[in-house]
Amino acid sequence: MPGPVWDHDDPADSQRVIHNIDRLVWSLAGQARGRQVPSLAVVRRWHAACYAGCTLPIPGYAGRFRGDSRVPELVGYEVGVGALQTDGMPYRVGVPSADVRAAVRRLLTQIRSAVRVLDPQVPAGHRPTAQAELETVASLAAAVHGEWIRIHPYANGNGRTARLWAAWVALRYGLPVFVRVKPRPADADYAISSRMSMGRPPDFQGDHRAAGLFFADMLARAVNGR
Repeated sequence: MPGPVWDHDDPADSQRVIHNIDRLVWSLAGQARGRQVPSLAVVRRWHAACYAGCTLPIPGYAGRFRGDSRVPELVGYEVGVGALQTDGMPYRVGVPSADVRAAVRRLLTQIRSAVRVLDPQVPAGHRPTAQAELETVASLAAAVHGEWIRIHPYANGNGRTARLWAAWVALRYGLPVFVRVKPRPADADYAISSRMSMGRPPDFQGDHRAAGLFFADMLARAVNGR
């Protein structure tokens, strides 16, 4: 049976979470030249690392996807954001918990395909300088971030793990982390584009176009020192 609900951090853990994420980003930076694509287990460890030493409603929530039968409280755990609509569901909804694991696996396959194309254009140890290459990196970061938000694999912490993915993309191609992981960007465009990346029944499809524009602007600002 799903629950208890975990939709915010314990305020007492705020600085610990920031510290944990800073260490995790530092680790991603150190691994970037190796250009490994994270496995299912690794992305789950990212989430667990974010919450190391923190107070959670259920300890098993850390590093486990919604629908994971090893944590009974995550079975049937559905998530959404925004006001309830006429059909009784929130404005935007994560994919059904029973579909989360398969959806993450598909995303990892798509990421591997995308980097196989982009990696030869930007060799390890180099950074893109051409505008087209920068736009491609921003587009990839936005797409991966948006799909992670669309899936909403965890009971909580989906936004920050999506931004960790954006950091992973940037660092892989020698670029600065241009979307802050924690706290989340204060820009209203980020919040709006993130919501647009989520879907609703019956198809649960998101729209990542606004995220693409926002990420391209953020990367341009980071690269140009604005």
